[in-house]
Amino acid sequence: MIVDVDGVISDASSRQPLAKARRWDEFFAGCPDDPPLEATVALVSSLVADLTVVLLTARPWHLLNDTLVWLKMHEVRWDLLILRPPNSGGSSRAYKATEVINLRHHGFDLLYALEDDPRNVEMYAESDVPCVYVYSGYYDR
Repeated sequence: MIVDVDGVISDASSRQPLAKARRWDEFFAGCPDDPPLEATVALVSSLVADLTVVLLTARPWHLLNDTLVWLKMHEVRWDLLILRPPNSGGSSRAYKATEVINLRHHGFDLLYALEDDPRNVEMYAESDVPCVYVYSGYYDR
């Protein structure tokens, strides 16, 4: 199972004006202060124990320690955490599509995903990964 972080298990709604302004450094700097989205954290925690939970986020790699602290503080279940590597340009969609290929290459059976970005939901459908759309409101026009 693939789970996005911002907008799915972490409430980044207070930082959305920064995302809309494409001020990504400022947007991601606020990650450690986000409250958890309790319903999806509980959902992920309730899954059967032998299901691998992959957190796949477009957060940049330099936020690894902050993300690990946040996950522990909010008792989020996860088995594998994938953050965007340094110097990886392009869209979140392209980055996550590449990671889907990498996960399959490493033997992961991708049963479904939880995602709040409609572009990534579409990418998962094109990649034959069933995806539950989690409405965050971040992508309203």
